[in-house]
Amino acid sequence: MKLNEKVAAGIAEEYLDRWRRVARYDELAVMEENGDKDWENVTGEDGQEYKVLSYVLPHGDETLRMVISVNHRRKGDHEAADPLIREAVMRSDGTVTTPADLAELEDRWLLPYRGMQVVQVQVSYQLTLLLDGDAAVNMETTATLTSGSLSAPDAEPVQLAPERQEVAPALALFGATVVSSVAFKSGALRLVFDTGTHLNVKPDSHYEAWSTCGPDDVRFVCLPGGGLSIFR
Repeated sequence: MKLNEKVAAGIAEEYLDRWRRVARYDELAVMEENGDKDWENVTGEDGQEYKVLSYVLPHGDETLRMVISVNHRRKGDHEAADPLIREAVMRSDGTVTTPADLAELEDRWLLPYRGMQVVQVQVSYQLTLLLDGDAAVNMETTATLTSGSLSAPDAEPVQLAPERQEVAPALALFGATVVSSVAFKSGALRLVFDTGTHLNVKPDSHYEAWSTCGPDDVRFVCLPGGGLSIFR
């Protein structure tokens, strides 16, 4: 029996909203460590019985993922439908964010990094931003930092050259939270942070200018000369 996604989504979002308002990080940490799961049966607006499962998963350094799973099984069904999932992420300071979903538009991909925080800035022959949602953004060729949009008249762009370790201005991104993350199908990358800083990377004619990995098995690679290679 196919799950009524509209009804299930309403149930999941109601439960998640209620949970995120009362949850404490230390209580979630105990729940995750013990592998505890809470079940509850609820009747949806369509009159069907739904099963609501609440549990906690690790999400990164000092962050936990709160998961609500909604499913149902009618009498006579041999197998339950795939559950509908809604999630939120809590940091150790009690801040709660909702992870974004990977989404494809006509000329771009919306990457699932909204709400993730930069927890490490690594420098070698590439510049790497580690995010607290078990994800990373790697840059191997020239990137540009601006305060505000790159096209703004007062943008004052700062060039970063990872191959020469000339990336000191990027250290200011430590602790910043991603509010927008876009991979254009042309191969360009744009990240926007809650500090107002924009990070742009254009394709390189000879090298893979940038790549991302995580969460899970999601991986994007900017191809030499432009375009994207996507692994999911």
